[in-house]
Formats: sequence, structure tokens, C-alpha cells
Amino acid sequence: MNILLINPPNIPFSEQKLLIEPIDVITLGTYLQEYNHHVKFLDMDCKKLNCDGLTKYIENEFMPGIVVVSYDYHIPLHTQKALENISEICNKLKEYNIKTIMIGKTVTYNPKIIDIINFDVGIIGETENTIKNILNIDISNIEELSKISGIVFKNDNELVINEPSKEKYDLDRLPVPNRELADLKDYIDIRSILTSRGCINKCDFCPTYNYWGSWRGKSAENVVKEIEYLIHNYNTEKIILLDDNATANRKRMQEISNIIIEKKIKIKLGCLASINTYDKNTFELMYKAGFRWLHFGIESGSQRVLKNNNKNFDVDYAKQVIKEVKQIGFRVRTSFIFDLPTTTKEDMEKTIEFILETEPDEIRGHFLALRLGTTIYDKLSKEKEIPTQYIHSDKPLLENEKYTNSEMLQDIDILVNRLKDKDYKIVRDVKEWEDVEKLRNKEGIIKFLSFCPSRYGIDWEK
Repeated sequence: MNILLINPPNIPFSEQKLLIEPIDVITLGTYLQEYNHHVKFLDMDCKKLNCDGLTKYIENEFMPGIVVVSYDYHIPLHTQKALENISEICNKLKEYNIKTIMIGKTVTYNPKIIDIINFDVGIIGETENTIKNILNIDISNIEELSKISGIVFKNDNELVINEPSKEKYDLDRLPVPNRELADLKDYIDIRSILTSRGCINKCDFCPTYNYWGSWRGKSAENVVKEIEYLIHNYNTEKIILLDDNATANRKRMQEISNIIIEKKIKIKLGCLASINTYDKNTFELMYKAGFRWLHFGIESGSQRVLKNNNKNFDVDYAKQVIKEVKQIGFRVRTSFIFDLPTTTKEDMEKTIEFILETEPDEIRGHFLALRLGTTIYDKLSKEKEIPTQYIHSDKPLLENEKYTNSEMLQDIDILVNRLKDKDYKIVRDVKEWEDVEKLRNKEGIIKFLSFCPSRYGIDWEK
């Protein structure tokens, strides 16, 4: 069967200079290829294609029988307004009698969205087993559809929701992603891999645990196999593990590092780590293996705010961890959500103090992104109607009577000025990345604070 996977266009289109390859969708496409489907991938956002552009593509280049629309699947890159584009796309495809399947967190947590976006089938939860079962039948056959777990569809305008199986897919069965499905030149010069799903943490603002479940990962051997594949086939020099929590399993990370060291593999690696998984011996081993860049989601310097949002680590311990990993040699990025619920002026002052004391190499400052499937969204949506949002806004989303948005923005300006005094460069808008790159080429390695979606590490070594 001809299958087209699409990454839908954002409104506005994402800045290409910041985009990392959508390895989640590429992996799914490769998985479908293993079942002898003819698969193509079209990144409409990256290519800046609207619905008319898709029409030209299917008429002139590839006519699919089924289109799979990925929206906030693993890598959350979509704006809420992108749903408008998805709706237009699904309606247009019906003119060609092309069936549509929607995947991702939105359809999982709000299956009734089929009333707004006219797709044929939505997949609830993890995709692999479910989509394989869908493609084994005629989607038009309601009786056959009714037998498949983990989907939403319409039967004579009546909503049908089949709950997903509790069985989780064995990640070691996933193939090495076929990156020929994408135009890698369209993305930043860092290759990415996904080696695990889920998380050991249950932060109120994050949907990862609720969507993927508890942490599970590929074997160390298979992780290294993919690293070697990228080096040998793409002359890759930098690879980032895009896992939500790459260091969740210390033993596996030690095994990955040891294999790399034993095989004398020369590579620079980065990953998203977690404070409460830190172990000095493990991180020293990681550095020896080639890990150079780490991201820690700190979110607040206030112990009270962290506790209230189920972010479970000690602030003073986090300070010590950042100090130690910098001493090991890592370049460290930390992220902060300035407007987490219950944040007060005193809490913000503690966050500013945390940043100034730890001096991360890169700082990602942003405001709360309300996402379906999070505890925060579930709680707030019971009180009033609130918007979902998938990439972060440039201003506080929620009003806090005890600490107004204007007060918060004033305090953030104080932080900015104090960081400028410490020679940090400030990036408030995506378009300013060009200025940062020019400065970097002129001055070498720089420290910066970014308020916009940022690249996965400008510099990976000090």
C-alpha cells in the first residue's frame, strides 16, 4: 500500500534553522516499510507547504492510499493553530478518496476532536501495533474496525472509541530509522535518536508519563548499533538522544558508555537528563564515552513550587549536580518555566538566584505550555475553558492574582540585565539566532539565555 506520512504545517511555519529531524515519524515510516508498504514522508512545515502544496505533491509525485498525520506525537513541535491546517488537509484528501489516520497526544486525550478534524481513524496511545492492525483491513469496513483496540472512528456519525491495549511495544523490535525518508539537509546538523519512551517522573506540566507510561528503553547494544550506523552512513559527528529522560536507567547508560569506549567509537553525544538520576561515576563514564552536552529541566529555583508541581528533587542538590557536571566537562543547558502555578514574586527571586549561582552554559527560559494529558491541564480545565498550546508562548499564559504577569515580566527583565553583566547573550526571538551564530563565529563559545524554541546546543564543548 502507498502510505504518506506528513508533518503538518504550523501556523506560522516553524523556523527551519531550528528544526531537528522528526525522528519519531521517520521511525514509524521505517517500521511500515518493514511490512512491505511503499512509504513516503512529507514535512509540510519544514518545506513550508500549505494544503495546495500537498495537493500538487499527491497529484504529481506520490498518490497514497492512506495518509498518516502526526500531531504532537513524540517530539512536540506543533502549535494549536496547526489543527486548522490538519482539518483542511483531511477534508481535501477526502476529495481524492484518500483515507486519513491521525496519531499523537491530542487525538489520544481528546478523541472527540474527530468531530472537528474529519480524519477517518485516530490512534489512541502508542502507534505501532495499532497501525499495523489497521493496515491489515479495509478501513471502510466498520465491522473490521470495531475489532481493533486503541482507535477512534465514526460509525454513521456516532463516535466509537475502542480503548487501547495495555501491552507496550518492545522498542528493540523497532528498526534503525531509514533517514532516506527525509531531506536531512533541511534540518540542523545534529542527528537524533530515540532510545526510550516514558519517564520515571510524573511532573504535573508534562504528558510523557501519562502517554508512554513508565520508562522503558532499547538495549545498550541496539543504541550503539544505531550510533555506528549514523557514523558510517552519514559521517555523523554529533548525535543527540532525544529521549525525555535518557539517564533514567543508570545501568543501561553505563552499558552504552562502556560499549562506545570498548569499541573506540569517536562521537560527540548530547542528551536530556534528569537531576534525580545523577550519579557522578555514571556521568564521568558518559563523558569518557563522548557525551558533551546535557539538558536538565529545572523549571524553578523554589522548592515549594517544585513540590506543588510534582517536580521531585532538592534545589540545593540540583545546584550541586550542575556544579559537578560542569567540573566533569559537560556543557549544560537548564530550562525554567517562569509561570508554573502558585509561583510568587519570592519564588521568582529564588529562580533568579538559582540561575545566577549555577551559571549554566545555556538557559532556556519560557512560559507554561498547557498540554492535553497533563495534570495541570486536567485541573485547570475543570475550573474554566483554557487553550491548549504546544510550543511555548512569549508571555505568561495564566494570570496570577498574587503575582501579576506585568510584575513577572519586570523581574525577568532584571534577570536579563544581570545575565548581560555576566556576558550572557540574550535571544528573545527565533530570527536572532543568525546574530548569535555570527557572534559565535567571531568570539568563539558563548553563553546565552533563550526565550524562544532553541537549537539543541550551539556548542557541545567548552
